[in-house]
Amino acid sequence: MTALPNPLSHAYLVTGGNGDSRADLVRRLTAAYLCEGERPPCGGCRACRKAAAGTHPDVFHTAPAPDKQEIAVDQIRALRADAYIRPNEGRRKVYVIAPADAMNPAAQNALLKVLEEGPAYAAFLLDAAQPGRLLDTVRSRCELLALPPEEDKPDPELQARAAALAELLLTGTELDAAQALVELELEKPKADGLSALLLAVEGQVSRRLAQNPRRGVKVLQALKTCRENAVFRPGAGLTLGWLAARLFQP
Repeated sequence: MTALPNPLSHAYLVTGGNGDSRADLVRRLTAAYLCEGERPPCGGCRACRKAAAGTHPDVFHTAPAPDKQEIAVDQIRALRADAYIRPNEGRRKVYVIAPADAMNPAAQNALLKVLEEGPAYAAFLLDAAQPGRLLDTVRSRCELLALPPEEDKPDPELQARAAALAELLLTGTELDAAQALVELELEKPKADGLSALLLAVEGQVSRRLAQNPRRGVKVLQALKTCRENAVFRPGAGLTLGWLAARLFQP
């Protein structure tokens, strides 16, 4: 388990590891900011218990809206305004931004002022799988906590879905494959979830390559280009439409 810094800084950028390990470190840091015990986080005081249960009134989470891919500037402006209101019951107010690399540039610039000149009781935790998407000015105002690389535990449901989609792309008709991609788009998947699914599909196709090498190579090339273009965070509709076009072109 990663040892927590002592004393705590006012802002941390948590990177590396995997989603679970970063979230766990963010939870521990949140509790440490609010802990009422002698060795924070003690885990037993009222503040630690509330932080663990997600019910502490001085902990705030910012993430993309359900129908959006990015954290918008208005969300950060609201966070910034709230930061100047004193805590409800704790010594600190803790603002968790996850995934922080989903902030668009305007949102990141809006965050800068409060990172630089925020009240002493305000603490900021930025969880970012891809910190390179953050502005240098944002990164420089946070202490970096980089976890060692870890492999995410395989998600059986994700792998089963990827296997079904891979089989369809390799052996199904164009109509069947197009319908599957349209149904996937209608689910409005978030960028990270869609990327994880397509990466898993890529792995499944690679394992089946010997069964249908000609079509398999074409599918792999299309999926690989989708993955490379994911750094630009295109919407699900654009990604899946482009994938269909590449798969079905002569």
